[in-house]
Amino acid sequence: MVELRIFSTPVKVKGTVLVPIVALWGIVTWLEFSWHPERGFWQSVLIGLVTVLLLLPADFGHALAHIFSARSAGAPMDEIRLGAGMPRTLYWKNEVSPDVHRMRAMGGPIFNLLGLLLSIVIYAIARDNPIIRELAAWSAVGHGWILLAALLPLPMVDGGTLLKWTLVARGKTEKEADGMVRRIDWVLGIGGEIIGVGLLAMQMWIGGVIVAGMSAVVIAIAAGKIR
Repeated sequence: MVELRIFSTPVKVKGTVLVPIVALWGIVTWLEFSWHPERGFWQSVLIGLVTVLLLLPADFGHALAHIFSARSAGAPMDEIRLGAGMPRTLYWKNEVSPDVHRMRAMGGPIFNLLGLLLSIVIYAIARDNPIIRELAAWSAVGHGWILLAALLPLPMVDGGTLLKWTLVARGKTEKEADGMVRRIDWVLGIGGEIIGVGLLAMQMWIGGVIVAGMSAVVIAIAAGKIR
């Protein structure tokens, strides 16, 4: 494990972080070579590498952006852990107001929104350079996907935090707010499973497996099996 500090916040990086990075590089390289065989294998490998280097900030930058929003809220983050799974932002002292919870949760989504807008602008102006447009499109997809996922009303992401503490700010108890978020999780999970089965029935195998798998995770979270 490698440990460093970013603006005085400890960031612990496990060696397993390389597993999804290498896997993503391989997937993007394969897609690039399939879409543009005329470019050749090694150019596809290079474009795949650059794409991964653009997608990593969308993911890791999301977590790091919470450092700034937490400091702005007056409740600094204690630690970030980067590994094979999604980055984890840890706060040891959570006895803060609903407004502080919500402000801390806004850093990542704001970062991805700005990244998405910048990627779209670059895509729009790079009309004479297809590779730059392609890289900008990958960046836009990365930022857009993480932004969308982060805003889902799930306890483990920013959307769940924003929803929970908004309910508390409006008079709900913390237990009542947790219950409402969990019920929404059930609805999203079941709805996602229905969509996933529908995609599989339409022989859209990749989309169906992804949606069904993610929905199963959401249902497991709602059932309390994943924390």
